[in-house]
Amino acid sequence: MIFTRRSVLGVISGLALVSTVLVAAPATAAPAATSGAESAAGAAALVWDEAAQAKRRVSAGQAEKIVNDYWTKERLASATPADAPTHTTSGRPPVEVKETVTASAPAAPKDASTRDAWFSYTTGKIFFLNPKDNLTYSCSGGAVNTGSKRLVSTAGHCVHTGGSGGAWMLNWIFIPGYDHGSEPRGRFPAYWYHSSTGWTVDGNWQRDFGLVVTYDNGSGQRLVDTVGGHGFRVNGGFSRFVHIAGYPGNRDGGEVQWYCWGTTDQWPSASAYRLGCDFGGGSSGGPWLEDYQPNGLGYVISAMQGLLNGANSGPYYDNHVLDVFNAAKDQTP
Repeated sequence: MIFTRRSVLGVISGLALVSTVLVAAPATAAPAATSGAESAAGAAALVWDEAAQAKRRVSAGQAEKIVNDYWTKERLASATPADAPTHTTSGRPPVEVKETVTASAPAAPKDASTRDAWFSYTTGKIFFLNPKDNLTYSCSGGAVNTGSKRLVSTAGHCVHTGGSGGAWMLNWIFIPGYDHGSEPRGRFPAYWYHSSTGWTVDGNWQRDFGLVVTYDNGSGQRLVDTVGGHGFRVNGGFSRFVHIAGYPGNRDGGEVQWYCWGTTDQWPSASAYRLGCDFGGGSSGGPWLEDYQPNGLGYVISAMQGLLNGANSGPYYDNHVLDVFNAAKDQTP
């Protein structure tokens, strides 16, 4: 059975979840494909300087000013919820089954408050300018605890347009705890993008994941210090009990956090999870969380791609994803 719930800011902190025992299922299915030509892909985040009418690579201070000036309240409100990518590949070569690996553990913010199970500052809304069509879009994402305290997990198509000739997004920001335009923990601009060449070169939807290293917010605070961070896991089975958090545009116009929970299965003939949440555009990049707790923290095992063929999908995270995570986890500006 699948459940959904709208974020309610007035709920009592520590509200019990529907299920009080959240456990990982045994590894029973083959993990995702790993191509010998596949590798980590990364690039410094560029900004679009409206005043100069040009793309620029700038310092942290310049990025904060240029990006914040760009994202007016009107632009935030008019950004289009990003849709899921189309299926461009479907094959999954057989690989060795691997046991679950926990790469990082959740961490509370310095003030020890993530809010509660149905509204977490750790989850937030992402905004960016797509250089392919010069339009603005929104996605979802989750802060992840690492040594740098700066990492955001999201979908690949929320950081790169995908495929040969694609481009990295511009003026990317993460607003944790976003609600109807409010920015309770500030904005965190992108410093560096990480993904897989499976997405950035091949456009393979089964590699549609992204990790973003962020600058400080306007108060000089690191992301995880300020909002907390989820843990991170790879491998394991396709049958997992998860909570999915995000900002689907087909619910409250993407202005409120929504949650969906249930047990996943494998997308037919693909290295991806499936769950019927009916979360539309804008939910892309929202964390799929295992062992989700009443304090709003869990372990990221995938990121929402959006609505595909009547169900929601998230790429399977395997050792290749772990390699990309390791490349990103300690990076700082």
